[in-house]
Amino acid sequence: MKVDQAIFTSLVRRGGMSGYHLTSRSTGVSDAEAGALTTWSPSHGALIVDRDNRTSVNFHALPTGRFALSRTCEGLPEYSGRGGRQLYTHFLIFDHAFLKATSFQPFAIYRDALALGYLRYRPAPESILKPVVLSQVYIRDDEEIWRERAKLWRLPPLDDLRQHVERDVQVRYAYAGDRIRLAECLMNLMHPEAVPMVSFSTSLQPSTVRPYKFCLVGP
Repeated sequence: MKVDQAIFTSLVRRGGMSGYHLTSRSTGVSDAEAGALTTWSPSHGALIVDRDNRTSVNFHALPTGRFALSRTCEGLPEYSGRGGRQLYTHFLIFDHAFLKATSFQPFAIYRDALALGYLRYRPAPESILKPVVLSQVYIRDDEEIWRERAKLWRLPPLDDLRQHVERDVQVRYAYAGDRIRLAECLMNLMHPEAVPMVSFSTSLQPSTVRPYKFCLVGP
């Protein structure tokens, strides 16, 4: 299955301008989607980095009806001289039919793309990206397997949190451990068809311009 991709980071723009912007995208990413990706993308200082969390996995719907799944990580030292490192966010963009074909498992898509090297950091990304090919078969483990994993990973109780996330409210949850594992377990304990209605980030600072329904943060 082919899906589109895009990159948002801080680089000197082609043409001389600089700063955070959507540096790269597939030709299938519309201007409306590009604008939405720019709005939802984190910039300097927005990534929460600690011992167990070096990246953030993020998921949200786009105004066109498609979905954006992304990985945010640190890159090179910020060239502007303001300190810290640049943030680099790599998006995969796909439609509801593909999400349904994966049994509504955004983290299965994420791990597939990560293993294939599609989400790797690129210090000098090209402006036009080709669509990438992902698997067409994603097996969904049953609820008991995910509950056993939650115990193995020593995650906090998830049933009450799941009920909050399934409601039409925004939830901010502080957790010091591996926030990607927590979010993955939680999403796989939810009713599959509820997943498309839940946007989430695992290690981004909360922001009104990035209104994730479920936002994991540090303690």
